Amino acid sequence: MITLIQILCVILAVAIIVLVLLQQGKGSDLGSAFGGGSSNSMFGALGPSNFLGKLTSFLAALWLVLTLFLAYLYKTDNTEQVFDAPLIEEALEENKSDTIPEE
Repeated sequence: MITLIQILCVILAVAIIVLVLLQQGKGSDLGSAFGGGSSNSMFGALGPSNFLGKLTSFLAALWLVLTLFLAYLYKTDNTEQVFDAPLIEEALEENKSDTIPEE
């Protein structure tokens, strides 16, 4: 399950990067190569900015939710103790000594 969510997060991240690059900016960018500024583009008279903006926002929100869920899965998956209490107590007793170290 964790691997599937990781793969989805990577795919969504690449899709978000591509969508951001396709959007029309203030200057001439990659979005204008696909008819971003013309009125007879496939997205209508307003151009792709409205559609691509909403799609980017949706994918970014989905990526954020999946990433938070992945963090939750990692947290619940790693609930075992790193150190056992007997080992810590044993190490502390080994370091105890009756003499005070001199400086």
